[in-house]
Amino acid sequence: GINAEYGDEGVQVWQERRLSLFRLTKTLLAAAIIIAPFYLFQQYFAILYCGSTVGSPPEWCTHGISYGHIQRHYWSNGLFLYWEAKQLPNFHLAAPILLLVGLLTADYLRRFANLADLVTRDSVGYGHVTCLALIGVLTMNVQVLTRFLISSCPLIFLYATRLQKPLDLLVICYFVLFAVAGTVLHPTFYPWT
Repeated sequence: GINAEYGDEGVQVWQERRLSLFRLTKTLLAAAIIIAPFYLFQQYFAILYCGSTVGSPPEWCTHGISYGHIQRHYWSNGLFLYWEAKQLPNFHLAAPILLLVGLLTADYLRRFANLADLVTRDSVGYGHVTCLALIGVLTMNVQVLTRFLISSCPLIFLYATRLQKPLDLLVICYFVLFAVAGTVLHPTFYPWT
């Protein structure tokens, strides 16, 4: 069998690869379950509005997914579409949370000697916050980035509790300022994250 051909070490490597393949399959299945309702909803509207319309179909029918067209058309969302000189103040508003996510990610990467050690249970949270920050900066209106990251990534708060003085005080002041100013400015339609 395998044990006679490869020895104990070979069996262990084979079992680890099998476990990795199982985890990958489980992750892909979970992602498909999460994405399926969104996709089916989009397909339902495509059939309802694009397939049997009298006259010309709506503009978004040519784009496949209506949500992407609406985001691009009305809010300038898309890869680098928001990167304009007039949006520079909004990038400044998002800079503190991006700096905090950058510190968090750099601190996580610094703890490991090689790339193989990075894949741990903790890597899911760190990968989540880093990917959301990158997606936000590259494709979204950055003025919502602070709200977007803070509401979906509790790891940011956990990381903030481990910061040393005086950085911890700056972060606490930022969180308090964000909460107070955001409560006043956002509902009054000022550009606040």
